[in-house]
Amino acid sequence: MANPTVEKLHTGYRVDGLELVRANCGCGGLTGPGGYGIGDCCMTYSTVKQEGNTISFVAKSTTPNTTDNYEWGYKVKKGDVEIDVRVLDTKGPKQFTFGGKMPPKLSEWQEKGWQVVDQFERPLEGTGEPMPEWCSPEACVRPDRGLMSPHGEKK
Repeated sequence: MANPTVEKLHTGYRVDGLELVRANCGCGGLTGPGGYGIGDCCMTYSTVKQEGNTISFVAKSTTPNTTDNYEWGYKVKKGDVEIDVRVLDTKGPKQFTFGGKMPPKLSEWQEKGWQVVDQFERPLEGTGEPMPEWCSPEACVRPDRGLMSPHGEKK
């Protein structure tokens, strides 16, 4: 079986025609005094990383105000390429806009001939932090604009 096409996008990757992209609300990850953003959207995001033939995607739509939080995800494989997806989500009411982009549904990968390696759903304590090791605050949350210039350099 030939490996699927992996195309680098400005915000992530297009794999076999399906997109895995990073996004956030653009409010620096902070809310309230000293932060530019106000509200739960500022605590949500999606991010993606490629290491070798594995593309890992993480999305967080949980906040201190969400209830009935849970984690879900899947791992699919086609040829030598593997997609690993993890989402921190809520079944409770969401009174805010999600800052990230959700991954493709598992059924979309299956329609393209991807093999399901793993699939899970489990309850979360709180908002689900800490995130995976590679998803450090520097990698997954935008810098604090109060401490940075508009170009990202420290003031």
